[in-house]
Amino acid sequence: MDYRIELVRKFWDFFEAQQYEKALPLLHQDFTAIWKTTHEKFPSGSALIQVNRDYPGSWHTILQRAEICETGAVSIVWVYSDSEEEKGQYYATSFYTFKDRLIHQITEYWATIEETPIWRKSYTIPDDSK
Repeated sequence: MDYRIELVRKFWDFFEAQQYEKALPLLHQDFTAIWKTTHEKFPSGSALIQVNRDYPGSWHTILQRAEICETGAVSIVWVYSDSEEEKGQYYATSFYTFKDRLIHQITEYWATIEETPIWRKSYTIPDDSK
């Protein structure tokens, strides 16, 4: 398995286990993360780990796909919570760059999973896959 895919898989495995600190050694010392949909930049691996550790609720992260791309790697992750205080489902599409065989940058795009708008239902059929 390509080391980039292995790093991405390990990263999300640690997040699913809510063992965020174990993901820190996978991140380069000059790591940054960018959440495009909320215009946020995390200037270090420690900042990304801290925000995820402090995020309200209990969340699951299920890696659905990880592939090599021209600039590094890309993944699709299904993120959901079934806790009463924080309910929701999202997809995170993440683009990774690498340096010194570590994750150097993650740029993420978050999308909310929601019902099909009524006006569009006559054009589609339900897709219940996750």
